[in-house]
Amino acid sequence: MRIVLISFLVFLATGNLLAQQDVQLTPACFNTSYDDFGTRKIGDKLYVLSASKDPCEDIMEDPFTKKPYSDLYEVEGCKTKDAKLLSEESKGLLNVNSCYYDGPVSANAAGNLLFFTNNFGSNQYEKLTIHYSTKNDKGEWSKPMPVPFNDDKYNVTHPFFDEKNNTLYFVSDMPGGLGGMDIYRASFDGKKFGEKELVRNVNSAGHDCFPYVMNNKLYFSSNAFNTLGGYDLFVLDNLEVKNLGEKYNSKFDDLAIMFLDEKSGYITSNRSTNGATDDIFEFRLIDLFVDVNLSYVVKDNETLMDLADVKMKIIEDSTGIILFQGTTDHYGHFLQKLDSLSIGKPMKLIVSLEKEGYISKDVSFTFTPTDSNEINVGNLVDLNLTPLKKDLVINELLGLKTIYYDFDKADLRSDAIVELDKVVAFMNKHETVELELGSHTDCRGPSIYNLDLSNRRALSAANYIKARISKPERIAYKGFGESNLKVNCPCEGLIKSNCSASDNQLNRRTEFMVKNPTVSTGDHK
Repeated sequence: MRIVLISFLVFLATGNLLAQQDVQLTPACFNTSYDDFGTRKIGDKLYVLSASKDPCEDIMEDPFTKKPYSDLYEVEGCKTKDAKLLSEESKGLLNVNSCYYDGPVSANAAGNLLFFTNNFGSNQYEKLTIHYSTKNDKGEWSKPMPVPFNDDKYNVTHPFFDEKNNTLYFVSDMPGGLGGMDIYRASFDGKKFGEKELVRNVNSAGHDCFPYVMNNKLYFSSNAFNTLGGYDLFVLDNLEVKNLGEKYNSKFDDLAIMFLDEKSGYITSNRSTNGATDDIFEFRLIDLFVDVNLSYVVKDNETLMDLADVKMKIIEDSTGIILFQGTTDHYGHFLQKLDSLSIGKPMKLIVSLEKEGYISKDVSFTFTPTDSNEINVGNLVDLNLTPLKKDLVINELLGLKTIYYDFDKADLRSDAIVELDKVVAFMNKHETVELELGSHTDCRGPSIYNLDLSNRRALSAANYIKARISKPERIAYKGFGESNLKVNCPCEGLIKSNCSASDNQLNRRTEFMVKNPTVSTGDHK
């Protein structure tokens, strides 16, 4: 890290940035073999400080630090070129660069007011000063004017103009401070400066510098607070100084952050050279959490018309916690907002839908948050409801698997009980619905025997359901034997069945048919 007088910091962030985002760093393509630091913008152009050159294009070096002096350069793609700011007075170049140290600049948003740091004159021991200049309609800069705080006995540097509050921040080692370099501020209305004052809470016995204000928060750098090593970035938030943490800071010097927008920018650090040379790193902020809107639209499964007043319950599958409850609006729409979801982490939800006159159902879906775009849940899972009607077979609607029986037996097996429990839940949710259980066999064996076997199997299933619902008389049952085959397999008398084992299994089934809904089909609009 070069001496503190010629470095500066720009940091632009939001209050919860460190908690909500990660930082990805990539070396900038315009780095040189010298110290490159302090990116800033003047208007729409990017500038950086790098090794100074004399008129003969030789690199000028500080005899004490054995490092080059610094000049201001314009960044063009992956290269740097001399900063060419035209002077209104000389019609040549504005003298933002001197023979020795030139450093931090700060401009307003329009790019027509510029503060810059250098030491005018030919004496390398002269103190650093801040000057400012304005740009006319021809793109020419006025003669630089010194700020009233300059003095040949101490340094005045690191300007930052807080345009929103008409305040100039700067750094100085003038008498009356708390330590080495301290942060000051003064009002500036474009023509006149107010009295300077030390900024409270941010100054210490060490070096406190590189001020930048964003959203009324002061960001700065210091080597005297609790750092990870060298200089770290800090923010003054609600009168409390906070380290920006290891996502920005390292055990080396980390300075000169500038945001191009809310998600990208540049940072200066010497971490990659073990403290030997400053480089610019391009960074991108990667969201760790995101807010997501889930949009639901419920329709009638037959007419595809919107269903209003559908009761919605959204449950987190892993915890069983009910996240939202409500009803669909006139257009069958329901909107759910989930806050601070982990990006890239799958989330499974269960949606419970109920409406009078329709078969209630629970459906589950999984989605992976990637951004804040609204998710149409109807593209992930079927939300439509089926109206309750007489003679409606509900096996498929309830997701029932085939109820199996052992050969020549009517006893309920454990796998059959799992399916019957689904019917029990349906009956308890629709307390006025009447069902008829119809059991069927395949065509093998005498038809009279199959009729009796199907009756016994239907009775076993009906008794199981009746014992677990209110008003058990709502359950009727009937055995159909082999009279209503799902797969036609003629095998009467001496005719041998030509069905496969799976075909025969499809014929051995129990179906559940709505016989009396006793409710209206509801208003579906």
